[in-house]
Amino acid sequence: MPVPIIQLDHVSKRYPNGFLALENVSLALHTGDIHALLGENGAGKSTLMNILYGVHEPTEGGVLMEGREVVHRRPADAIANGIGMVHQHFKLVMPFTVTENLALVAKGAKRSAFRRHTDARAFMERFGIDLDPAAVVGQLPLALQQRVEILKALVNETRVLLLDEPSTILTPAEIDNLYFTLRRICDQGTAVAVVTHNVDEVLANTDRYTVLKRGRTNGTGLIAETNSAQLVERIVGHAVSNAARIGAERTPGTECLALRDVSLRPSSGSPGLHQIDLTLRAGEVVGVAGVEGNGQTELFDLLAGQRQPDSGSLKHSTQDISVALVPQDRHHEGLSLDLSVAQNLLYPRIMAGEFRRGGLLDHGAVGEQAKVMIDVSDIRTHSHATPARSLSGGNQQKIVLARALDQAASVVVVYQPTRGLDVAAAEAVLTRLAQAADNGTCVVVISSNIEELIRVSDRILVVNGGRMTGEVKGAEMSVKAIGPLMTLGRQSHSSALETADA
Repeated sequence: MPVPIIQLDHVSKRYPNGFLALENVSLALHTGDIHALLGENGAGKSTLMNILYGVHEPTEGGVLMEGREVVHRRPADAIANGIGMVHQHFKLVMPFTVTENLALVAKGAKRSAFRRHTDARAFMERFGIDLDPAAVVGQLPLALQQRVEILKALVNETRVLLLDEPSTILTPAEIDNLYFTLRRICDQGTAVAVVTHNVDEVLANTDRYTVLKRGRTNGTGLIAETNSAQLVERIVGHAVSNAARIGAERTPGTECLALRDVSLRPSSGSPGLHQIDLTLRAGEVVGVAGVEGNGQTELFDLLAGQRQPDSGSLKHSTQDISVALVPQDRHHEGLSLDLSVAQNLLYPRIMAGEFRRGGLLDHGAVGEQAKVMIDVSDIRTHSHATPARSLSGGNQQKIVLARALDQAASVVVVYQPTRGLDVAAAEAVLTRLAQAADNGTCVVVISSNIEELIRVSDRILVVNGGRMTGEVKGAEMSVKAIGPLMTLGRQSHSSALETADA
């Protein structure tokens, strides 16, 4: 076997507060391979990447490049050794063009070359990336901004490309495009390592895998020699059934909220909504399925009260009906990342005037209540005072969900609740939603993950082109039944099911 281009050699990392993030971990990346790094949220994946990139130094062990020990005390050392990294949070200059962003990181003579659009375009074409070099980065969608980040990481003859959870922000089609690009990069002699939680994505697109569990290696090998069940068991520590229903069989209660013949006008990039009829009842989980971009965002905004119908009506059954939200973008809409875990958990109650003593905020009382919520929601954090920014994605999502459920709202609307989460964290989130419905809350789950919707929902509504194309419930709920409703035009529920069964 050829010598790996880069290796972690029995690396451990202990932080000054005593937390052991990695223990005796080894990893080998090979030229021309896409290597998937898997594990639960907080397993140490990002720490491992940051050691390779020089953000952190290992407490024990070392880094080898082609068998030679190297020391990366800062990212500049790693870049000099041909290592590039694409972080979860982009480091782009948004008012600058694509070409200007590339020129900023280019070294020596390359910098002047990347000031010319023709040179920038030729560079992008090497990797199958089609971007306008003159486009202002801040005006590009997130998937294209990510392409700019990848290009930045490749500018200086990169031999190893590291990506930390690149698919979290992407739709399924965008994920396919991402891996097309990564494969082109590999084919030109680069080793690629990707942190991800999506087992299906790994099996379809990568060559090798390494699983971390609580900071230790829990399996590594070739993708061709493993399967989904084996990977999930390594990640979680036990077998997980993808078919088992989550929560009890429920009987819906009284009506909470109703949309009657509701429409929103289409706009640029939006299909709008067309004559939506929907009744939500206490004690049920209502799933909303569909290919992304077919009206789910508009429906979420309506239920959240952030938009009003252009026609039709949205009615609450009583004045006491309230709605709590779990938005799809936890970083920009769900959290104040620089505030503590406790402040994020209790923000609505703090703003409503609770936890006051003598007119001042009682931080002790906030902390004590936060500790209870942290325990109930299994939020993995060193302290309730830890900034939310420092937590893993799964634990950040648990904060947003715990806050929504703490509001004792009549209706909880959640959008893509498990996107970017590992198997265990996703299971925990779905279980909490099911428990809320078991306790009488109406839960609306908007998701592109049909299998998860089937497991947690009492009924599933399908949207396509801004229209409700059908509803399935009970034993009818299956991928076979839902798929045609997501892709066909307007037709009756029964005819779509007949098509599916044909």
